[in-house]
Amino acid sequence: MKDVLFAILKILVFLLILPLIAASCLSFKDQIFLLPAKKEIWLFWGAGAYVALNLFVYDFKNIYVFGKSWIDKVLTFFKPAGYVIPVYSLALIVVYAVFSLLGRAGSVQPYFLFAIAFTLAMHLVLTAHEIYESDSSLLKAHYLITFGAVLIVNLIIISLLFAWAISEYSLIGFIKSLASQTSHLYKLIYKIFFIDSSV
Repeated sequence: MKDVLFAILKILVFLLILPLIAASCLSFKDQIFLLPAKKEIWLFWGAGAYVALNLFVYDFKNIYVFGKSWIDKVLTFFKPAGYVIPVYSLALIVVYAVFSLLGRAGSVQPYFLFAIAFTLAMHLVLTAHEIYESDSSLLKAHYLITFGAVLIVNLIIISLLFAWAISEYSLIGFIKSLASQTSHLYKLIYKIFFIDSSV
């Protein structure tokens, strides 16, 4: 009985943060769509290529687990580090920054954008899968709230990385959009449940 009540509480918390999760995804999408088409398309190809390979060829789980375990060993003081830090994407962006300093970023930029998006998609998909598999409960309440929180933090970290690697990506724009979208969604839900219902 205690486990059921705890699961219901987790689901209620998930529902409370669901507008924030949705706002994070929408704000990130908006910033990607504001990028020049030649950069945007490479990011979409990278993410799409991983999803296609994951579905039909190979899921890269061993590679993901290796990167996650490495981060967990380095950041032992922060238990969910492996979930919230996309280690391969971070490494690629550091290498890309070195190429930029050497003045060689232009020729390799499409490949880096493709690889960064590929590894980000891998990180998010396999993180979701691992958290889902670790939750043995019927309602998957732990999965919902944990991955919801992880997704929000991931999108913030990814935005920080993109703002560093892609000059047209605006971190401030993402934060402003996140605040605006979150406020709008909570106000909309309040209006639906507490104002319109009383009319």
